[in-house]
This record gives sequence, C-alpha cells and structure tokens, in this order.
Amino acid sequence: MRFKIKLRKTDRLFTRLIRERDNYTCRRCGRVYPEDNCQNLGVSHFWGRGRENTRFDSENCDALCTLPCHAIWAEEDRKEYEAFKIRQLGQEGFDLLDVRAHTYKKRDDKMDEIILKEMLKELEKGTAICINGCTIIHMD
Repeated sequence: MRFKIKLRKTDRLFTRLIRERDNYTCRRCGRVYPEDNCQNLGVSHFWGRGRENTRFDSENCDALCTLPCHAIWAEEDRKEYEAFKIRQLGQEGFDLLDVRAHTYKKRDDKMDEIILKEMLKELEKGTAICINGCTIIHMD
C-alpha cells in the first residue's frame, strides 16, 4: 500500500535546488523544462523521503519527469535507476549513499531550512557550492 508523505517547506526549497542543479532537465530522458512551467519536473529520491538522513541529500536525488520517467524508475525499473546512480556516483559513492540511507538522523526542519536557503543563494549567485561532497556550479 502506498501512502503520501506530507511535503514540508524544506521539501519545496530542496526541489528548487535540485531543479536548478539539473538545469530543469530530466536526468532520464533529457527533456528540458522552462523554469516558469516545470510542474511535471519532480525530484526523485532513490532512497525514499521517509529516510531522513538522505531526504535532502543531493546525491540521492535527481530531477525527473513526473510521468513517465519518475514512475518508471520508482516502480517499474528500479534496476535501471540503480545502474544510473552507480554510473553517476561510482560504486563507492553509491555504497556510501546506501550507508547514509540506512543511518538514523533526527529531523531538524529549522537547520535544514537554513542550509537549503543558503545553498539556493549561492547557486543563484553562480557561486560553486558543495552538497554532500559534490561541487555544483550553476551555469546559465
């Protein structure tokens, strides 16, 4: 049985961050969305949002078309998604993500919001930022 996880303010900030990081482009099919009309471009979590430690981990997330790409990787072809993540992160990076996903983290919405807002500011300024060991430079 599937259940909907309530979205927090920090989820909306993180969605913005991942969309910008991925240049409003689906990581599976390559479709590019306009910044002002990207409702169908969601953020896919390889390890679900219920895992607090990887909920806002950029290495765990990718911008994907809600339909069909997210539906395919989330439910129909997890092996394809896993292979993509291993290519993206390398085997060691994927293994470390797996460890983080299975490590407890206490929920801290206030701290998460402060960190995400600062990361968005840096990304918008075009400054290189580091997210979970991954340097991100926003290019226009």
